[in-house]
Amino acid sequence: MLKSISFLFLFSHFFIWGQNYQPKNIDYNMDLYPPMEIELILAGNFCEMRSNHFHTGLDIKTQRVEGQKIFSIEDGYISRIRVSPWGYGNAIYIQHNNGLTSLYAHCQKFPPKIDSLIYEIQRSYETYVVDQVVIDLKIPIKKGELIAYSGNSGSSSAPHLHFEIRETETEHAINPLLFTTYQKRIKDSTPPQIRGVKFYAITKNGYMIPSKSKYYGIRLEKGKLIVNNGKPINIDDLQTENSLFAIGLHAIDKLDGAGNTCGIYHVNFSKDGVILHEQKTEYMNFDHNRFMNSHKDYNAFKKEKKHIHKQFTTVINPLPIYPINNGKLNWTNRNGTYNITLWDAHGNKTIFEFKIESQNETSSKNLFENNPKYFFPDTVNFILKDEIQVLFETGTFYEPLEINYKKTIPDSNSRYIGNFYSFASNTIPVQKKYDIRLKCSKLPENYPVSKLAIVYTDSKNRLQYVGGNYFDGWIEARVRAFGKFSIMVDSVPPTITPLDYNDNKVITKYNTLELKIEDNLSGVKSYKAYINNKWVLMIYNRKKRKYIIPLNYKSKPHLVKGKNEIKIVSYDAKKNQQILINTVIY
Repeated sequence: MLKSISFLFLFSHFFIWGQNYQPKNIDYNMDLYPPMEIELILAGNFCEMRSNHFHTGLDIKTQRVEGQKIFSIEDGYISRIRVSPWGYGNAIYIQHNNGLTSLYAHCQKFPPKIDSLIYEIQRSYETYVVDQVVIDLKIPIKKGELIAYSGNSGSSSAPHLHFEIRETETEHAINPLLFTTYQKRIKDSTPPQIRGVKFYAITKNGYMIPSKSKYYGIRLEKGKLIVNNGKPINIDDLQTENSLFAIGLHAIDKLDGAGNTCGIYHVNFSKDGVILHEQKTEYMNFDHNRFMNSHKDYNAFKKEKKHIHKQFTTVINPLPIYPINNGKLNWTNRNGTYNITLWDAHGNKTIFEFKIESQNETSSKNLFENNPKYFFPDTVNFILKDEIQVLFETGTFYEPLEINYKKTIPDSNSRYIGNFYSFASNTIPVQKKYDIRLKCSKLPENYPVSKLAIVYTDSKNRLQYVGGNYFDGWIEARVRAFGKFSIMVDSVPPTITPLDYNDNKVITKYNTLELKIEDNLSGVKSYKAYINNKWVLMIYNRKKRKYIIPLNYKSKPHLVKGKNEIKIVSYDAKKNQQILINTVIY
């Protein structure tokens, strides 16, 4: 895994992403049907900041209930079906003839036409979880046709519809509020709110210099936004050797009919009438969406719950939301009048103006200068020790990473094999997986090395499974988090516990069979249910932490009068198998 370090170092550290905003050629005046016929009130809007990503659609309230009818916004064909206890939950994609694809997620259920399609896919693969492209089947859908019922499936925390519009060719998510038909249906007379402004000392590559930032709250007084009691702002104490300065904007938006905090759509940042930086969330590239962690002031969000949009970028930020990107400013030209203008997608506007006046030239030492403790995101970095090796490719993290390597010895009675290793704060976000290898201590002959895995403890001291493979005395894996790493062995299969049935239980009046499947380390990887050796659908309800076998027209044909065999088969991520067989009476 790490044998190619020298090759990567030669080539990867020269690769720096550029900004790639390009306006879309989309007819936003096309007449689209509403995804639901109830009043459309939003719980979340396009590109509001979520955990590790921008939100890529609209969250539409469903009056606190499930089962609201969902309709196709235009003629087209079913292009993709997803069923999962995570993420979008039950979701359907419709590819339209106008160059757009629509997505409807967190659904409760689907009408028979679509439900039967999903079940055929589930049965053919013998799995509940489905993510299948079906555009080649050419299953037609009409504009205004009933395609689903709203729900709370997947990672949803309350009943709602997650509604997306995508450009079919690129699969980029498009802001639905740019379409005039939805602007008219979704009411919004509330302008964006500016709550504060933050100033930073940054490197030439846009990295924030630690302890060199200052936040100013903003208040509304007699209809005017006031900062620093109306006085010019002095940021002389932030000036740092070999640095530039920049600002961040603490702002949110709200829509009519709901108190939810939403994201901002359009920002212009100017000095003395010249636009320096522009942010515009018209669309989002899913390949780059996680770089939201670079767009926002991550520490302010995690520690203070402040939504601060940085009006500057680092050299590794490829987000397509910056039509003008010149927010990194020279200290010598810092004095002047600055203006920030915000618009929402409905055209509501907020304007904020402030002045910067320097009084003297002060310059403190740059913490990053000649400091070997820091790894920089725009280069390849690696840690090479006798017992641990780590490789970070370009763009693995967002800001310069302070390396604090520590090795500790676990308690002799613990389940860990070998030592603990840590090298970076476990609160720091990671963009993409990096390579890690841990040296195994000397193992007994015929030891089950295939069951060895890398684990770590996270910021809340919870044990997290990574996995990995054994090779020549090392465990090798890829991980997208920092923490305290070690090795454990997982040779214990999952446990299967029926909740409402057991041997010789009469189930004649049952509508479902319920059970639990749990694993002590690597997690439940797969699960299947059989009635009299015939596969039947078993649903994992994540919120109730139950596995449910519906006894309906799909499964009952496999039951016979008298004794029936219920068999459950489950594997964990290390391929440990558990089988439970019970005999029930029908």
